[in-house]
Amino acid sequence: MHSHKVLISAAILLLSLFAKGQQQDGSVFERRVTIRQEGQLLEHILEQISWQAGVYFSYDASLVESNRKITIDVENKSLYHVLNELFDPKEYMLRERENQIIINKKEAVNERVAVAKDTVPVKYFFLRGKLIEDRREKPVPYASVSVLKKPIGTISNSDGDFLLKLHPDNIRDTVIISCMGYAQVRIPAYRLLDEDLFVLQPVSIRIKEVRVTSVTPDKLLQNIRDNLEKNYSSQTKLMTAFYRETVQQDGRYINVSEAVIDILKSPYNNELRNDLVRLVKGRKSPDVQPFRWLNFKLQGGPFTIIQLDVMKTMESFISEDFQGRYRYQIERVVWYNKVPVYVVSFVPTSSEVFPGFIGEMYVHRETFAIVHASFRFNKSSLNQASSIMIKKKPRGVKARPSYVEYHVNYQFYQGKWHLSTARASVKFKIRSKRDKLNSEFHSVSELLITDIKPTELKRFPSSERFTQTDVFVEQLGDFDEKFWENYNIIKPDEDLRKAFKSQE
Repeated sequence: MHSHKVLISAAILLLSLFAKGQQQDGSVFERRVTIRQEGQLLEHILEQISWQAGVYFSYDASLVESNRKITIDVENKSLYHVLNELFDPKEYMLRERENQIIINKKEAVNERVAVAKDTVPVKYFFLRGKLIEDRREKPVPYASVSVLKKPIGTISNSDGDFLLKLHPDNIRDTVIISCMGYAQVRIPAYRLLDEDLFVLQPVSIRIKEVRVTSVTPDKLLQNIRDNLEKNYSSQTKLMTAFYRETVQQDGRYINVSEAVIDILKSPYNNELRNDLVRLVKGRKSPDVQPFRWLNFKLQGGPFTIIQLDVMKTMESFISEDFQGRYRYQIERVVWYNKVPVYVVSFVPTSSEVFPGFIGEMYVHRETFAIVHASFRFNKSSLNQASSIMIKKKPRGVKARPSYVEYHVNYQFYQGKWHLSTARASVKFKIRSKRDKLNSEFHSVSELLITDIKPTELKRFPSSERFTQTDVFVEQLGDFDEKFWENYNIIKPDEDLRKAFKSQE
């Protein structure tokens, strides 16, 4: 049975206190340049750019007309933008090698019989931006920022900020910015080098002319299950993901742990094979505030958050075995990431249902794929969850969950829907008369899939696997500011950055 899979993802340990990688810099093409020249020789303009941007140019004088006269007027634009004004990207190719930019004609490069292997690490483009709403200029959090038709992307943080790292081969691809309730934005990736503020336009998302009474909730749920193999992969996939786990005590951060992980994603149509997780690299912050009386630790970490893939685990509100325990209603049809979806709400039929989830599913109207789900415990389930969610606590300490909510999203790639993001938010009330302790702990676990590849792997070595009983924070090294290299991550929000600065 699958009824407790999501529930376990919030398991904690309450323990009495008495009982190196180097990040590559972004590409030099990101550096900003201001230059105003009229009728100046190209070679002189390149000299000025070289001085401003701290780069050197290398080119074959027989292929580049360095004595042609140029007029250019740009202010605070990326080096990539400026060089593409000077050299037509259809005719010329720009290649970065450390602080040197090599300029070649594309035809000349294609005519080479053999090219020596370049051992210099590729410099990724670090594309940063902020998303705000049109009318009130408030940040737009948790919006998707992804590359069209590729499993590459990130999400904005709670401040609306994002950081997307792209290989140079992808810099002319299209980036899609999307969020529920806002018009989708499509923009060439290279334009993010010069633009860092994006205003999203709120839109009316309801499709008024569509009648939602033509399909019943029971029939819709059956269609979801019947189309599982059509909508979700029946092949094993190797996913790269970023995972972050934070813990706050009374509104102040006491721990932040992060990692890049590999997920061996088993076929959706194989109930006997579970997904596996291994750590690639991870770090933890020093305690940004000393623990007061209790050490709050989450058990399972990245292993348990992947259980939020409700289509793989066939969670209770989807499973035919538990369908009678919920009351469903098709609320409306809306646009979601430019496709029409049914919004299906569900609530337990009685307070005796455990676990009892209240939530919504977004179901693709044409294919019946679940593309988003958000759900939380009802009150009676919160009262019953303590014994399962709290694995250990000191004598005399009372602990109970006060809030449990989950979100999961899927992305469409190569004809199938794949897990994209997952988020678990859990709050606990902790009391101890003896220690005069009355605190609220808030844990947030976030998962972001950043790459998807086919694989022949069947399992990870047992020594590398992260298990359900492992404590994530205990598997990691210390916080290192220069760490993530070219891996895509969720950019820390302002509160997290302030917490880290307090340790400097």
